[in-house]
Amino acid sequence: MIDHDDHRNTAPLNERVRSTDRAGRALVHVPTTYRLAHSVVVASNPTSPEAEAIGALRSHLLSQHVRLGRRGLAICAPTLQTGSTFVSVNLAVAMAQAGLKTLLIDGDMRRPSVHRMILPSREVPGLEEALVDSQTSFSDAVQDDVLPNLSIIFAGRQAHNPQELLAGPRFKALIDRCMRDYELTIIDTPPSNTNADSRRIASVVRYAAIVARKDVSFISDIETIVNDLKSDQVRVIGTIMNEY
Repeated sequence: MIDHDDHRNTAPLNERVRSTDRAGRALVHVPTTYRLAHSVVVASNPTSPEAEAIGALRSHLLSQHVRLGRRGLAICAPTLQTGSTFVSVNLAVAMAQAGLKTLLIDGDMRRPSVHRMILPSREVPGLEEALVDSQTSFSDAVQDDVLPNLSIIFAGRQAHNPQELLAGPRFKALIDRCMRDYELTIIDTPPSNTNADSRRIASVVRYAAIVARKDVSFISDIETIVNDLKSDQVRVIGTIMNEY
């Protein structure tokens, strides 16, 4: 994937912090910076058809979802290769561009990919660390000010037991806090035909949108995921046809 260096975020995640080691020598913690890949089209090519489509989706969600007081949305897909991460990342950036305080979470701890579209300059704690290690605070996992109005929780280390982590009380506590602190929390989830992670995530968030891909997704697969989510008391707000 080609990095889009024109959109480097040089603002520090946190202020440069100075501390000392055991010998009293000064230590400088270099802040994290970020680069956007070209696939973040709402930033790299805002007049493209893809960016225009994301803009139309943003307008619809602002009027039909956010303004109704709904603060969370799981982006789900029936299978691989639908482009759900493309939609999740671009939608989160577009919402932030509109002035909405937005949090993007990479909920795929099996095959994470948000970090390939928004690239941190170093490894940072993510969702896996926040759920596994009680010593890792939720605040440590949130990367603030990645872009103006946009924060991110990356997936972190690849998890060996993601279903158990998502079923635990720390995940629900994290999501509850996120939906309290941010105007909109968007969670990219793994494909539903490979595991039940997306169902668990959506059941906590309570709202989901389905991403299907032209000439790739089957209607039967879409119907299956919609029915599964509805059986979990999740409100499916719509299906996004991804043509890119």
